[in-house]
Amino acid sequence: MGLVIKKTIAALFLFLIIPLSVIVVNWHWQPSALNNSSEYFFWITETASYPWAIITSGLFFLLFCLLLANKKNILVILLILVSAMLGGQIIKSLIKQQTAESRPYVLWLAKEYHFSDKQFYSQTRAERKANIEQLLTNTTTIPSWLSKHWQQETGYAFPSGHTLFAATWAFLAITLLSFRRHFIIVTAIVVWSTLIETSRLLLGMHSAYDLILGVVLAWLIALISCFYARKWNIVVR
Repeated sequence: MGLVIKKTIAALFLFLIIPLSVIVVNWHWQPSALNNSSEYFFWITETASYPWAIITSGLFFLLFCLLLANKKNILVILLILVSAMLGGQIIKSLIKQQTAESRPYVLWLAKEYHFSDKQFYSQTRAERKANIEQLLTNTTTIPSWLSKHWQQETGYAFPSGHTLFAATWAFLAITLLSFRRHFIIVTAIVVWSTLIETSRLLLGMHSAYDLILGVVLAWLIALISCFYARKWNIVVR
């Protein structure tokens, strides 16, 4: 496993560069962060949002099975992948409930419209959605597509589920797929994951700390998955 850890350290630092840089410069989300490219990041982030994340996962399941599986081990590969993805999301949900961290856009709304973020989260999800819609109905500051995205994601922030989802697939690609044989595929997944991570900051959904925990959890989950993949001879030791 020491070699696997060494193989993933570079990717781990790559994913941490963005949030660590944000912390260093003390950047906090404001509407001024939105520009002409923001909607493109929205469509990228949608690939890790429900229900599109199901389609994304299905495509990745198919890809990994095609590259790794034979008739004898396809069920084991699916078990590893499903366990990694579902396990990560369950852990993420448990941490969110314990930490109850407000999203950056909620903090901005609370300051802009003079209410408490704690009061916002004391409401039901339906009430939160209705409040966001009402507050932003006539605004020109926040585009309608982003307002609708906020309305769909009114839960807590810490850690970033989208980052965890995307980074887990990236680390699984690095650890399970042969980087030399599948360089283009692995690189594409890593780039996609990095864009997902960036989009969560630019759309006001997460802070840098949310991203950091999402990345670290993804890394640990991928290492555990690789351990069992090697134990069950899915990949070469």
